[in-house]
Amino acid sequence: MVLCDRYVYTAFARDVARGMDRTWVRDLYRFAATPAVAFYFRVPLETAIGRLVGARDGFKFYEAGLDLGLSDDPTESFRLFQGRIIDEYEKMIPEFGLTVVDATLPVEVQQTQVRQIVTNHLERATNLRVKP
Repeated sequence: MVLCDRYVYTAFARDVARGMDRTWVRDLYRFAATPAVAFYFRVPLETAIGRLVGARDGFKFYEAGLDLGLSDDPTESFRLFQGRIIDEYEKMIPEFGLTVVDATLPVEVQQTQVRQIVTNHLERATNLRVKP
């Protein structure tokens, strides 16, 4: 079992948001194993901006897409670039069967939901094993 943050889907979203061809990006990362379950924590863009601004001083250069020349204003560039990324994630939900979690819910509720989904997957995996 592997639990990781920012799997290949993050690269898909960021690369396409930076202008790379969607098919080419999928082919580039074709070596990546398909997970049994992948979560997409959906959060409105303005909520994400508020969380980041409240947690630290400004946006990181590449995180805000400042290298793309979308805007000279870091907050506006972040809004535009991250909006592109969110659009890509939304397209990946049906493509890869991402499990959507409402990231505006209290973290305890999100954790309970994720634990239940993972538990269900683990129980099914145990039932699939060949009995001695």
